Amino acid sequence: MVKGEELKFDLIKIDENLIVVNISKLENEFKNQVMIEEYPYHKVKRGDYLSKIAKNHDKKTKNLVKINELENPNLIYPKQKIYLERKKNINLNDVPEYYIVKKGENLISVALEYELNWKDLKRINNLENITDIYPGQKIKLK
Repeated sequence: MVKGEELKFDLIKIDENLIVVNISKLENEFKNQVMIEEYPYHKVKRGDYLSKIAKNHDKKTKNLVKINELENPNLIYPKQKIYLERKKNINLNDVPEYYIVKKGENLISVALEYELNWKDLKRINNLENITDIYPGQKIKLK
């Protein structure tokens, strides 16, 4: 169990793809423990390549390319999140107009969160590259 330093919460790492957050200690108003699970992904390590990641997670490489909207499946980098599944359909009315970028996110991970096309996000935010975003930045989603 790891204690968050800035926020008061407990992170429980189940495995490399699943983290449970106990936020019951944030405020007294939370009477029941709330559990949140991270959407399944593989965090790229040095020496990883997409077909190896796919095989290790019993997935097809072409599906990972599609899910992560990779233009070049040979171009992945350490600490990149390779999502293993696409989220279920999201109602576009539930998508906020703006999003505040968190540490470790890139345009593709934000797009996947809301079932959006990363190329559209890149265009409407006038970005050159998918990594041209930074923590705390406010970006348009629609």
